[in-house]
Amino acid sequence: MALLLLTLNITMACFILFWGPEGMPPFMRSVCNPGQFLSEKLKFSNQQEVDFEKLREAHHDSILVLLTEGMKMRKVFFDRLKSGSENVYNDTIADQIAENQKQIELVTYNHLRGLKMICSPKQKIIFNNIIHDVIERLGKPPMRPFAK
Repeated sequence: MALLLLTLNITMACFILFWGPEGMPPFMRSVCNPGQFLSEKLKFSNQQEVDFEKLREAHHDSILVLLTEGMKMRKVFFDRLKSGSENVYNDTIADQIAENQKQIELVTYNHLRGLKMICSPKQKIIFNNIIHDVIERLGKPPMRPFAK
């Protein structure tokens, strides 16, 4: 029994030491992070990194507002199931949810367009070649560490 506990403790220590709190090995983190992926692939200059960080912050702030609004609308929408009062009002909320998602897509598109504008001609070619990889990474939920 003591041997089993010792083995589990060593395994857990290695997991924490090598994988870290983000729940994945350090060499895998850039694979899931679209910003880091872009920065590495496009090999930004120092000024481009500064400009990119400003674009990322603005995008993040806008998306956070839209996602919060979307969650509130979905709550109202699905709370109608509890009350059993399903009517035309549900179509209105569904349309608002769809419009919110449209805004998320447009904000992301404009963010990426702004990013492409800070690229050199050589970087724009790379950008065009990796844009679908970036979109795929944006669509994946972030990895979460194990629940505590």
